[in-house]
Amino acid sequence: MELDKTPPQKKSSKPIARGQSKQAVDTLGRRIASGDYKEGETLPIEAELSEMLGIGRNALREAVKILSAKGFLTTAPRSGTKVRSKIYWNMLDQQVLSWHADPAIATESFMLDLIEIRQIIEPKAAKLAAERATREDISNIMSAFESMKEHKDDLEKRLEADIEFHSLILMASHNTILSQFKTAVATYLKAHVNLGKEQTTEEINLDLQHHQELAWAIASGQADKAYSIVKDILVQNTSHLPPTK
Repeated sequence: MELDKTPPQKKSSKPIARGQSKQAVDTLGRRIASGDYKEGETLPIEAELSEMLGIGRNALREAVKILSAKGFLTTAPRSGTKVRSKIYWNMLDQQVLSWHADPAIATESFMLDLIEIRQIIEPKAAKLAAERATREDISNIMSAFESMKEHKDDLEKRLEADIEFHSLILMASHNTILSQFKTAVATYLKAHVNLGKEQTTEEINLDLQHHQELAWAIASGQADKAYSIVKDILVQNTSHLPPTK
């Protein structure tokens, strides 16, 4: 029998490049979000930046493409790669939100921007949920509240249930666009816990009371009451922040 003399194929380096580009996106994204690279600043040349990040040039180019798609960077011949103005950043991108919510990066201005979004969106979403929620929606919201109450002394588990509670209300609005804001809400709640002062037992009990009242308002179809309760919850959430920027 004649042996197959075809040389073995080399393993593709693409998985490694993807891994490297993912790492580079995270590193550069965090540096830009934190202000290490400022708006309008030109990044180091490709060879220098590749060496700084410890990755190949192909992986770096892929990372630049991804960050450009997020609105962070712009490239042009002879001008190099520059950090774009923050107004172009895709702040609803899950990864971009997570960078800004990092306690080492998060600013008071960012927290105020997030709470303004919550104040615009969540009261109306709760009102719609009270009008549109199905039995399954209501059951899920009630279960999330019960989990919050059960874990009132476990910050991490209570936060997880709190995020689920608010996400379920957004979904119970049965508005597909509103539902997508659950990432922004989750980001705010996580950042608020990491950056804010520890809640007292009295504050925790008041927060649970508000959430219970909200769940029952939605369950009983009291749309205006649900709207009002969310307003109260958000006021309590931001009691330590200044009212204006």
